[in-house]
Amino acid sequence: MQPVPDLYACLGVERTSTTEHIRQAYRQAARRFHPDVNPDPLAQEEFKLIAAAYEVLNDPQRRAEYDSRSTRSNPIFTSSVTSSRAKLLRLPEPQIVYILAEIAARADAPVQSPPLNLCLVIDRSTSMQGARLDQVKSAAVQIVESLDDQDVFSVVTFSDRAEVVLPAQPCVNKSVIISKISSIHAGGGTEILQGLLCGLLELQRNLNPGTVNHLILLTDGRTYGDEDDCLLLAMLAEGDGITISGLGIGDEWNDAFLDRLAAGTGGESHYVSSASVVTRLLTGHVRGMGDTVAQHIRIQAICDPGVKLKSAFRVAPDAQSLVSDTQPIKLGNLLRNDTVSVLLEFVVATHAEPERSLARLWVIGDILDRNQADERLPIDVRLSQTDSADITPPPLGIVAALDKVTLYRLQEKAWSDVEEGNIPRATQRLQTLASRLLATGERELASIAMNEAARLNQTRQISAENRKRIKYGTRALIPPPKS
Repeated sequence: MQPVPDLYACLGVERTSTTEHIRQAYRQAARRFHPDVNPDPLAQEEFKLIAAAYEVLNDPQRRAEYDSRSTRSNPIFTSSVTSSRAKLLRLPEPQIVYILAEIAARADAPVQSPPLNLCLVIDRSTSMQGARLDQVKSAAVQIVESLDDQDVFSVVTFSDRAEVVLPAQPCVNKSVIISKISSIHAGGGTEILQGLLCGLLELQRNLNPGTVNHLILLTDGRTYGDEDDCLLLAMLAEGDGITISGLGIGDEWNDAFLDRLAAGTGGESHYVSSASVVTRLLTGHVRGMGDTVAQHIRIQAICDPGVKLKSAFRVAPDAQSLVSDTQPIKLGNLLRNDTVSVLLEFVVATHAEPERSLARLWVIGDILDRNQADERLPIDVRLSQTDSADITPPPLGIVAALDKVTLYRLQEKAWSDVEEGNIPRATQRLQTLASRLLATGERELASIAMNEAARLNQTRQISAENRKRIKYGTRALIPPPKS
């Protein structure tokens, strides 16, 4: 059962609040989240929490009993929001508001590295033969050499069937582990489901809320007929506290599938253009896990009446489109010196009140050093409203992020047009993308986009390699927010 959040946080009041203040807060919250007035699917559960909190805190005796047994410590992470608008202009039609939510570790967060429960799931199909598989094995050896004795490591390979090369075990006898990695050879087809299932079973043997539980999938090919089952497995893995990240090598793998697989657990997906890049990306990814303070950071957004969450995009530390219609939104792990940032796009209808509540955001995360799941922090997003145009410029961090996110979405729409058979519109979008990239000084990426537009116009075909270079190139342009 999910832990009950702090009752004062549910009402948005301080522990020193008077009874009258608590009653006012309850009335305001009820107007926002009562299911009779709020159609948001999450509003009913939020109202139940609010009502339960009020029932306790409005009764002096029950409140005193709650205070005496409530021993909540300071959360490990902090959160804040920045709006694209200083004030909301009252308009007859709905308008777009961007909210940048940022989550960071507290300065006094623990410095001790958490133990890892890590599984590498390696594609060993025939297409991996040669430099690709050699580089993957070399990267795996470097990872083993960097792990501590208490870290648990396992290796699974797959082609048209899966094999557990190294059962999950502490990294004590590293020479034996390296010998097993060296024995991996290529051959066969590509069935990712088999590899994922085996890898998750190895991780299941050592699941622990105080451990970073992570599966890294490396593949250079497409899996056929089992993608939906893979996505279902990822959903179950996320429920167990496991993160999945993916590295796609070359140009034959399905980037949309790998993105969805990783995003469903808060993981990352990367494009590896050449075998020589594998070691740097893979070892860097694993090295960062040792700085994990909280894992499975999520945001749950409960919108106010007249407000709709349209999209979500993770800006940092790894830029990626997020699934916003499934709550809570998975953001990944929080590292000690990093900030997790997500850009939320809301459609807002104004009203006559001087202040407009947009949403309540619950930031949720699992705290490793406390073995504590579902630590929760609330943020109420509100904006003042005005009848005259507000000339205050939006914060530079949001402007920079939006400019680059717009480029990324432009190429997404181009590929969608191609799939729908609308070649003229796809060509036009790629030409626009090339012009905007050129204007920002990204000459190489602009040239690739322009050449791909010409190819598409002439042959009605696209290059799988250039599609990935454009997609992941525009994603890499998205900067972390700056205050």
